Amino acid sequence: MKLSFVQLTSLLGLAQSALSAPSDFSYPFTSDYTSNNFQHKGVSLGSWLVTEPFINPTLYNSTGPGDTPVDEYHLTKKLGKDQAKELLSKHWDTWITEDDFKKIKSFGLNMVRIPVGYWAFELLEDDPYVQGQEEYLDKAIAWGHKHGIKVWVDLHGVPGSQNGFDNSGLRTPVPGWFNNTENVDVSKKVLHHLFAKYGGSNFTQLYNDTVYGVSVVNEPFSTGGLPLDNLTDFMDYAYHDGRKAQQVNNTIIYHDGFQQIGYWNYWRNSTGANPDPRQQNYNILIDHHHYASFDIPSLNRTIEETVNFTREWGNQLAEEQPVHPSVVGEWSAALTDCTPWLNGVGRGARYDNTFTTPNKYFGSCAGINDFDTWSDEHKTNTRKFVEIQLLEFTTKAKGFIYWTWKTENAKEWDFQFLAENDIIPQPLDNYKYFDKDGNEKSDSGNKDSSSFSFSESGSVSGSISN
Repeated sequence: MKLSFVQLTSLLGLAQSALSAPSDFSYPFTSDYTSNNFQHKGVSLGSWLVTEPFINPTLYNSTGPGDTPVDEYHLTKKLGKDQAKELLSKHWDTWITEDDFKKIKSFGLNMVRIPVGYWAFELLEDDPYVQGQEEYLDKAIAWGHKHGIKVWVDLHGVPGSQNGFDNSGLRTPVPGWFNNTENVDVSKKVLHHLFAKYGGSNFTQLYNDTVYGVSVVNEPFSTGGLPLDNLTDFMDYAYHDGRKAQQVNNTIIYHDGFQQIGYWNYWRNSTGANPDPRQQNYNILIDHHHYASFDIPSLNRTIEETVNFTREWGNQLAEEQPVHPSVVGEWSAALTDCTPWLNGVGRGARYDNTFTTPNKYFGSCAGINDFDTWSDEHKTNTRKFVEIQLLEFTTKAKGFIYWTWKTENAKEWDFQFLAENDIIPQPLDNYKYFDKDGNEKSDSGNKDSSSFSFSESGSVSGSISN
């Protein structure tokens, strides 16, 4: 068998992991529940327990005079502990309630992914963050149990930031997670708490298998400054600690670190010519994220090219499934990055060439959050993009988790709004433009390019073409 460079490096990493792995593989499972065949139809509860400026701009605009905070770290630092706790407690009380779980169920969804930051459980000495999120996480799990919605607990931010993104809690030029041992030690402590609590007998007796998994860390930027060797070491540690801490066979979820699909095939592999029986059915799930709005090549594609690109991406997912089950843990309907603050407070958009690194003008972003000004063509193209993703992710992987459940006004990203306005199908398999095999229907009205109109008058448009 001829191995690629990626496969060889993955095998070397696996061998090194085996040498350093703990010898005790007697994990205390008391449940045979497995998520390997669970078909995810979910949404993330974004900007609830980890806030994000583009989802809740009112929250960030309410901090008074001076610069708008760029992330939750700077929001709490600007307000101080008391005022920040008052503001965020009100937000936690109102942004997600039991009514949301009822609505989520009514849309044909079966799970939620709940982002939470390390600071909900542990604080560094100088952290400005406030706590109280854990109480709301537990409420959400109770609501999920009541309404038949499973819960994936997602560690969305670690000390120093694993990616430098504002959604990690701390926006930084480069990831600082592995800059010191304290950051790593606190991360391990938080993960152990999540594994032990939500995979422990007391919690599972109350809520059975409502919490079916914990994500080790969201979007570690291993292609953008985060050392891959350190990340793999942490993944190994988390695997063994999770297996020992949990009393049920909950899933341990790993984001792909922005590596290509298949990169992790030879890491903790329970299949192949010489499978390790100690690793079989141990519920590892790989988490991939799919967006078409954060880079110039994606924005440069026509809708036909975007559909075909998504099909090919789906084919790669299908090839991965026999080795490691995987899920598309984030995706959206967005064909632009026009939503204000999507790229960060103070940063513009690539689409209208106002981003911090100018490149190419594709069109105007005016009116992107006013659905009434969307052209019929943009609505059609957005629905097509949604449909092909639903088809690919449900037939070639273990399903999907949309980012995000709701927003204040970011229409391209708001599942609830788009499902209520005929962009996301209801039922979810009620496809207008594709048949159940993913072939485009003959009367779908395909065109050679994508023209988006967002302005109040509808007269300003941008054309995407090669």
